[in-house]
Amino acid sequence: MIFTFIISFLLGIVLGFILFRRRKVIVQHSGENISELARALAHEVRNPLNTIRMNLQLMQEEIGADEHYAQRISLMEEELLRLDRILKSFLDYSRLPAPQFKRVDLNGTIMRIIDMVRARSGDVDIETHLAENLPKIHADPALLAEILHNVIQNAIDASDENGTVIVETFRTGGGISIAVSDRGKGIPPESLEKIFKPYFSTKRSGIGIGMAVVKRIVEAHSGKIQVQSRVGSGTRIVIELPVM
Repeated sequence: MIFTFIISFLLGIVLGFILFRRRKVIVQHSGENISELARALAHEVRNPLNTIRMNLQLMQEEIGADEHYAQRISLMEEELLRLDRILKSFLDYSRLPAPQFKRVDLNGTIMRIIDMVRARSGDVDIETHLAENLPKIHADPALLAEILHNVIQNAIDASDENGTVIVETFRTGGGISIAVSDRGKGIPPESLEKIFKPYFSTKRSGIGIGMAVVKRIVEAHSGKIQVQSRVGSGTRIVIELPVM
């Protein structure tokens, strides 16, 4: 039984090394090469992931009520889930769809996303300062929702207990801007330079794909994104989208 555990653990280490090595290769490529590498990664990694997961389930049945080994299996299952999330992030980043543009009510979309994330915001308050009579923007509704969800959820995660996240919209030149601010710890200058790089994260449990995807979506909408942050004061992300 102990030998089986050791083999499973070593398989997990090898699998983690494969994922780490492959993700560095993927980040260095673009366009079709990323998609090809991501598909190869999925084929190479998902089969052993599933095999390890099934064997862990079988071992759980064999062990029964042994609490000591049950905890070890639970730990390995958590690591498998984390590896699976990393793999999914490869595929999400490489297969970002082309925008399907429609006329979208920005303020209405923001309020829908806030309603969704409030359930997971805990004691963090979300304030809105949305400009009235904004024209509809030309955007992909699903991709716009992904941008807003990522940025607002990041602000919630960065906030202290009983903190406040502020979401604003306003006119800027020929476009409309969205600003999401928190009063968290802020981002150090050396990390701020890397914020849009794939697989860089300031979160301990973060994969580091969210802001990279946000930047790609904003650019696909001919928009701009800026991050303003000061350590000890919080972070403000401003996204400018054109009115087409």
